[in-house]
Amino acid sequence: MPHAERRDDVITVATKYTEKDQIKQIPGSRWDKNAQVWTVPLTWAACIQLRGVFGQELTIGPLLQQWSYDEYTQRVIPATQLRTVITRVNDDLYDSRLYDFQTAGAEFMRVGGSALLGDDMGMGKTPQILAVLKALTTIGEDAFPALVICPNSVKPGWVKQAHQWNIDCNPYVVAGSAKQRRDVLAAAQRDKKALVIINIEAVRLFSRLAPYGSTSLKACRECRAHGEEKIKPPQCEVHLKELNNFGFSSVILDEAHRIKDPSSKQTRAVWAVGHDASVKRRLALTGTPIADNVGDLWSIMHFLAPDEYPTKSRFVDRYALMAWNPFGSMDIVGINPQTKEEFFKILDSRFRRTPKALVLDQLPHVVRATRWVDMSPKQERAYRELEKSLITRLDDGQVMIAPNNLVNATRLLQLSSSYCNVEWVNAPDDCPNHQDEPHLKGKMPCCETHMKCIVTLAEPSTKLDEMENAYDDLGKPVIIAAMSRQLIELAANRFKKRKIPFGMIVGGMNDFDRDLAIRRFVDGYHNIILMTIQAGGTGVDGLQHADTLFCLQRSWSMIENVQLDGRVDRIGSEKHDSVTIVDFVTRNTIEETTQYPRLIEKYERLEEINRDRLRLLRQGATQNDLHTLDAEENRIMNSNLGAPDGMV
Repeated sequence: MPHAERRDDVITVATKYTEKDQIKQIPGSRWDKNAQVWTVPLTWAACIQLRGVFGQELTIGPLLQQWSYDEYTQRVIPATQLRTVITRVNDDLYDSRLYDFQTAGAEFMRVGGSALLGDDMGMGKTPQILAVLKALTTIGEDAFPALVICPNSVKPGWVKQAHQWNIDCNPYVVAGSAKQRRDVLAAAQRDKKALVIINIEAVRLFSRLAPYGSTSLKACRECRAHGEEKIKPPQCEVHLKELNNFGFSSVILDEAHRIKDPSSKQTRAVWAVGHDASVKRRLALTGTPIADNVGDLWSIMHFLAPDEYPTKSRFVDRYALMAWNPFGSMDIVGINPQTKEEFFKILDSRFRRTPKALVLDQLPHVVRATRWVDMSPKQERAYRELEKSLITRLDDGQVMIAPNNLVNATRLLQLSSSYCNVEWVNAPDDCPNHQDEPHLKGKMPCCETHMKCIVTLAEPSTKLDEMENAYDDLGKPVIIAAMSRQLIELAANRFKKRKIPFGMIVGGMNDFDRDLAIRRFVDGYHNIILMTIQAGGTGVDGLQHADTLFCLQRSWSMIENVQLDGRVDRIGSEKHDSVTIVDFVTRNTIEETTQYPRLIEKYERLEEINRDRLRLLRQGATQNDLHTLDAEENRIMNSNLGAPDGMV
């Protein structure tokens, strides 16, 4: 009979030899050779998992009983009870300007410790986080110095909000040259009330990397005797840097979905900073905690609670529903129904989400529309040839080739939006024959003959024709978005020819130019904002001045699409009677047959985590769509690991 007891900061589990495979299902379990027992992290998650694996056969020692009772009554129950509260709480701690649900959200994070706030875009997640810091200071707990890790575009917003909500802190924005950024960090380290704000891409320049799996860290000779001689301390991934041992009490991660890839250096740098010994509280914000499946959630939760989510492989093994894909490997297709209840028992005390439709009754109704577009004859001829043969000859005689499925999908999406021009250029440094020998690229005879295909969007574009017609019918402010910057520039040329003023938000713009474009839009100097989804879809405020969004292209990323829609459907849009989101879709193309169905699947997987059917309805799904996920799970579970019907 297995027996669990507390020993210092771990749980020891005595098992029989025949129970070895069962104890290995617990994430973080290890065999202690000296004590001849298994150890698992001392966490609420481990307690739930042990009971889930061993059932009533598991016996609990008195020390572990006392610890689990304290954890349950002091953190888990208070947080879980607040998870769905939308009424006002604790007026003594929270600003009267906050919405009722925002006070409940702030209180959830205060009593729950490290937590993830998953409210919809535009619901004021930043004020809730700042309210937590202010409340902690009020009751005498250390909230500062604090670090905010966020997209570059929202750094000024954090400073503005900190002043607006009267937070007793001193903001330090890490920006400028390398020396200027180091000077800012040095000054902030001397300030006990520092609120350091840094963009997520810069974190790995000022932090060591945390380990992950079997990924080796590059070390210099100062850190390891056998480190690489050519690696200097600035390039060393083990060396302590400015953000390490800084003394942060709180670390806040805005747009937390950006660390979904645990193998990336950006993610592991964020982990290293967040897991410093001084950090008492880690808070994460994102309205889209997963991009594709439940596996994306692990990286965020490992940042928040590394002991509860120690290894991704065992997390996936226990909680992910797997199925074969057409290429013969396994994909995550949902949450494992057999462990779903256990999964949410662990997650719910650290994850709160309030759907917009539930609490912001004053927001206007969202109207979704699709304007169907037919390709021009020359577009369609090139599209059909490329679709069938992976090659097409354009009107100017140039040949467009798609060497693989990924390139083919990209080219088809381009042709769905407009015609294309092709230029073949000599590109020796891009020669693919030396992938494993980069030092030979551009230096071998084969490199001299390597050509690169440059595809540029060009007129005609029936999609832009339809956009112009829609704008002329509209006669009021509108946001026009697309994935392709080239398509946005084609649209800009059309408005220039018509002498219609507009603003642009595209990649590479500095903060001043972007803010100026938005300010002139809000002040009425022009009625059009043209933007790429990646540059304007995240962290940009003020676009709710318009009640209409024209989407010329959608991203393959469900996260980017949800973020884009949130630019117009958010707090501040209540002045409109309704908000209209118009998708321009080309008939009988990859947009209609592949991209949109794939995005619906991703919305459904996000719904698994959010458990918010209102979201799918607001995304335009029907009641029948809401049952798709359950039906798909049942089909997979009853078809021998996803083998097609008739094969078993």
